[in-house]
Amino acid sequence: MKKEALRVTSTIPVAPTTLYFAWIDSTHHSSMTGQTAKLDPVVGAKYSCCNGYVTGKLVILDLGRRIVESWRTTDFPRDAADSRVEVHFETFGMSTRILILHTEIPEGQSEKYKALWNERYIAPMRAYFSKFLPDPRNPPVRRVPPPPPEDDDDEVPMRGKGKLAARLAAAKAQRGAVAPKAAPSGPGLRKVESKSAKPAAPAKAAKPAPAAKPVAKKPTPAAKPLAKKPTPAAKPAAKKPTPAAKPVAKKPAPAKKPVAKKPALAKKPIAKKPAPAKKPVAKKPAPKPAKGKKKR
Repeated sequence: MKKEALRVTSTIPVAPTTLYFAWIDSTHHSSMTGQTAKLDPVVGAKYSCCNGYVTGKLVILDLGRRIVESWRTTDFPRDAADSRVEVHFETFGMSTRILILHTEIPEGQSEKYKALWNERYIAPMRAYFSKFLPDPRNPPVRRVPPPPPEDDDDEVPMRGKGKLAARLAAAKAQRGAVAPKAAPSGPGLRKVESKSAKPAAPAKAAKPAPAAKPVAKKPTPAAKPLAKKPTPAAKPAAKKPTPAAKPVAKKPAPAKKPVAKKPALAKKPIAKKPAPAKKPVAKKPAPKPAKGKKKR
């Protein structure tokens, strides 16, 4: 039997991890597809979705990246093996790029299941997660940070005893007693009054603060010159006598052994071969004068 395959790609406006957990959860899977689903997020567990039309087992669960599962419908032939579905999640800006690879489909059913993925998964998921996006027509209210607290010059802490502290004390004495601050009031504060509260007594006139007495400065004692201790005279370092060099005992040179000369080999006389005797050369007889020619 021949097998077919298909590929579906789309973008879902949600983070990859959120879409991954929604896919393997029964409640969220049913909500985002609009059809009943039963899943247990454990490798090897069986599942069903699309109101029982699709069944299979979870094969691989890669957190936030990939889901691999066996997949078959009630339209599969009885003797046909389960098909294989791989769902990949990839970050695409603020959204997720989803890739569905569906392989080992029985012959003649790939077009039907491609429409199933687009109509029962991609379109419902895009509409489901778009509900949670902010409406661009209603931008969020801009929050203005509160102003920094104002500093009170009258409540400058006096640290140390010096000219600055004396001047501040004299300035406060000239101004008189500082009036008590009024209790804070506002719409968020409530005044708590007891039933047995008595009327407050009239405030007494504040007495002027006595003038600050100038602080007499104590004369600083004159610095005593430090008596320098005489530096101890450097003692001459006693030189240690250098040890006399010990004479190095020379080892007697080992006596050379006389080298026994090998007797020269007697040269054998080379036997000279006798020179071959020269054969006598036979002289040819002088040619006889031809007959019939007479000398003139």
